[in-house]
Amino acid sequence: MEVLELKPLKNKKITAYFFSKQSSADLNEINSDELKKFLKEKNVDFATIDFDVDMKDFNNNEFAKTLIKCNIPYYQVDIPEFVMGYLYEEIIEKEELVEELIQEYQSMEDKESYKGLSLKNWIDMLNLEIQEKENFLSLRLRPQWIVKKMLDLAKKIDKQVVTFIHFVKKDICEDICSQVIECLREMGVKVIDYNKIHTIKNIIL
Repeated sequence: MEVLELKPLKNKKITAYFFSKQSSADLNEINSDELKKFLKEKNVDFATIDFDVDMKDFNNNEFAKTLIKCNIPYYQVDIPEFVMGYLYEEIIEKEELVEELIQEYQSMEDKESYKGLSLKNWIDMLNLEIQEKENFLSLRLRPQWIVKKMLDLAKKIDKQVVTFIHFVKKDICEDICSQVIECLREMGVKVIDYNKIHTIKNIIL
């Protein structure tokens, strides 16, 4: 079973370029000529994507076709399903318990009684635990797994200098890009974020 272990890659200089798009459909409207120029100028070795899409459909968009023409492999990066499933199972169990407790609380005649107040506190506590688990999953664990996938791909490249591009859905980027970038930099990766105002004017893809 795959284990989450993050370590800087020795003897490798890695650079990552980040871009975001509103949706995967926007990748079909990408400027192919500019993308080809960018891939060549930056000597890109591979691409990663963070979109919730069926890869069979994704393979037919203009972005994927351009990468294929340029012999640039691309990969979908995400937290493994077995990790996601295990954590979501815990969340779902707590959510089901909350629903049962809410029904019991709503059926009580005296909600201000000791039992009623205790039940309400228990519901609030469980909701807080659910929120904490969801935040841990989406804002901490998922970014770490994405970075692991990126490093694993870079490790397979038989070069000391490795460059890749990362395309991510805009709303996902707003949630976790800062965590992914921070984690990559902790691993010694140079990250250039083209979603920032001071760099976005330099390239239009």
